[in-house]
Amino acid sequence: MYKNYFIVFLLIVSFPCKAQFNAGSINAEKFYTELPFEYEHDKIVVEATMNGVKGRYLLDTGAMCILFKDSTEQELDVIQVMNVGDASGKKQKAEVVRLPIIEIGSLKYANIPALYVNEFAGPFKCLGYKGLIGSNLLRFGAFKIDWDQQIIIIADSFQSIGCKVDDGVKMHVNKQQSSPFAKVKVNDKNIKWVLIDTGSGDSFSLHNQTAAWLQKKNKIDAPDYISSGANSHGAWGASEHETQIFGNVNVMVGNANFSKLAVETASGQSKIGMKLLKHTNFVLDYPQKRFFFNVECNKPLSLNSFGLDLIMKDDQFIVNGVWKGTKAERLGIERGDVLEDIEGVDFKDASACEVFLTLKDQTQHQDEITFVFRKPDEKEYKKVRLQRLKF
Repeated sequence: MYKNYFIVFLLIVSFPCKAQFNAGSINAEKFYTELPFEYEHDKIVVEATMNGVKGRYLLDTGAMCILFKDSTEQELDVIQVMNVGDASGKKQKAEVVRLPIIEIGSLKYANIPALYVNEFAGPFKCLGYKGLIGSNLLRFGAFKIDWDQQIIIIADSFQSIGCKVDDGVKMHVNKQQSSPFAKVKVNDKNIKWVLIDTGSGDSFSLHNQTAAWLQKKNKIDAPDYISSGANSHGAWGASEHETQIFGNVNVMVGNANFSKLAVETASGQSKIGMKLLKHTNFVLDYPQKRFFFNVECNKPLSLNSFGLDLIMKDDQFIVNGVWKGTKAERLGIERGDVLEDIEGVDFKDASACEVFLTLKDQTQHQDEITFVFRKPDEKEYKKVRLQRLKF
């Protein structure tokens, strides 16, 4: 299995330690509902209604509930205004509001705190979401992602979903917004609690400091590649931090063991993303703090790249990182260069969103691609043919 190495979403939002968003209630003590979900761009998307705003919402365990201002013109009860950080390390002031009602399937939630913000920067605007369903709502019970039936089950407990306690492992739930964490080992070294983040389109990523600590303990070798940037987008913009890539890493998540995994570092906390979670059905029970994720056999999850990290900014595709020692670096591609076209894709006849939504399908089976770049302040184009790196 290969990762499409163009643009990745990492949408975690973080708050000051004193912030508390576990308010509100659900309309029943015992509850059970099933609803279909879409899986697109490594994201789980469900139909929901936030205070009358019906539409598609991203299921994001690494965040609290979010309603985009672009979706409504309501005057909502503002609890507070505060600085909110995203996965890229950027911070921005945001309103926290109280939503009188949220409906998901047959369930109704009352007075749930939510961020009330403008739609996120970058390619997020292309996906048509009204907001995010976060852990501060999911915390009332358990939920299961069933890949075979393409449904999500939300229930009062893992027992109602049909799980047995011994099939799960302990899960930590934080006090701020009920974000879930599982214990993880990297090459048999315990790195303790790692965020289970359905908002991450990645597989597994290590906090930069954790990676440095593992190297010091001789648990991982020197990185296979180092990029001058990253291809990940947080809520407020793209990451500007250096990325390291390690190959052939063994990772144990709860009871699930993944061998020969390609692992990246990130400026934010370590996290388990959708490319790992997609291996099998999984269940999170917040009140009982149990995580069910049992993978009997897994295929090595590799990375592939053309030696570039691209981001979408102001309806353009920009080089945000160049992998050291690759052909892209030798040919003079630099951070900040503008990608004008890819042969066979034809950017000129499509909007930036149309390009973003189709780029993976048009390029994923090609081992060589011709890119057309220009320097940010120049009009002259430069064609560069790059080979796909797989490891």
